[in-house]
Amino acid sequence: MEDIERTGEALLERFDISDTEVSRQIKTMPEQIETALEAELPQLPETGKICICGVGTSAMAGDIISDYAGGFSSVPLPVIRGIDLPNWVKNDTAVIIISYSGDTTEMLYLQKEAVKRKCPVVCVTSGGELGKRCDEKGYGIKVQLPSGMLSRCALGSMVGHLGAVLEDMGFCEFREPMRAMLPELKKLRDSFNEENSTPDGFAEALVERIPVIYSLANMRSASMRWKFQINENAKMVAFFGTIPGFNHNEIIGWTEDKTSADFVPVVIYDDGASEVLRYMTDSTLGVLMDKGLDVQVYHVRGGSNLEKNLRCILLGDYISLRLAQMRSTDPDQEYAVYDAKEKISDGEESDKD
Repeated sequence: MEDIERTGEALLERFDISDTEVSRQIKTMPEQIETALEAELPQLPETGKICICGVGTSAMAGDIISDYAGGFSSVPLPVIRGIDLPNWVKNDTAVIIISYSGDTTEMLYLQKEAVKRKCPVVCVTSGGELGKRCDEKGYGIKVQLPSGMLSRCALGSMVGHLGAVLEDMGFCEFREPMRAMLPELKKLRDSFNEENSTPDGFAEALVERIPVIYSLANMRSASMRWKFQINENAKMVAFFGTIPGFNHNEIIGWTEDKTSADFVPVVIYDDGASEVLRYMTDSTLGVLMDKGLDVQVYHVRGGSNLEKNLRCILLGDYISLRLAQMRSTDPDQEYAVYDAKEKISDGEESDKD
């Protein structure tokens, strides 16, 4: 612990995370949602079926809202990643495409495929080619996102707008329940800005190790977000998984593989889960601790699945910033991502007609 503290103090002198765009923008998630709830939306199609399309952070916004709305909707709300629409998507299915930049290759393919199938299309975007096609070619109804943000920091805006879209299309109630959550979400955010707060403790336990974040299936969006943000902001390898699936395979590797000491299991514990699921989680923790593994546990509270995911996501974002600070890493830079996207776009320029 003392070595970690000394390392963190030395790096603090060389690098100030608060000067980065990622740090400034991540802290505005509650306000992003608040602004989205007041946004005026265009007239949206009325359909009995729907699918949500996105990749990365955009798909995560879909996961969060789909998991929440699934408790109210009488139809499935699947999230599709990739460039292929399932065969069941016909002209009676509304295709909601989310891409913050509007230039995501996969979403441009899906937009053209949805139009080809004569599906009602709604594009939630800040602009780009996706928005241009809506404006100039009628390739869907555009729901405008605020521009000028890094896409991974615009999760609040995407969640807020997508939830409002689904409410207006009749799939769930979103605006009022979300407004009721915002005061507590802001209070939690403010607590994370204090010294020696929860993110600091987790960062100290995870630095220079490989985190593997686990949650119940209803919190999968949160564990996935922790992984993504640790990858992108702290430039660290990280993985995620779910319980109880963990108990059927991964637990063997944790308890039998000698290299597991290089990894640290992190369990997002839902105190409001059913007795059966809490028993499964407790059993998992017991086995890991009996093997002497350094298990990190976060007990999440909240009145709904949506609130729990957002609270955990906010914590994971702050942990990733603390890790970047300790590692003297600039979270704004994503050279490998840019390189990969450039290579992909070089091979599909003909799609941007």
